[in-house]
Amino acid sequence: MKQRKFKVDDWVYYDFLPDLNGPGQYRKRAIVLSVCAQDDYYDYEIYIEGKGEYKKTREEYLFHIEH
Repeated sequence: MKQRKFKVDDWVYYDFLPDLNGPGQYRKRAIVLSVCAQDDYYDYEIYIEGKGEYKKTREEYLFHIEH
């Protein structure tokens, strides 16, 4: 069973192109709404702040917010 890094209500950065043109260029704040089932292709459902967009995503596109 895959261990997940994030849980519901965690604030994260969502970056769909983390390796392109430097880190953080496409980074947006998001909140984790739900953790998807282990057999699902996606890992999380998130809400992207500012864009008002709901999206399912893989864990590799989410990053901890450093305080």
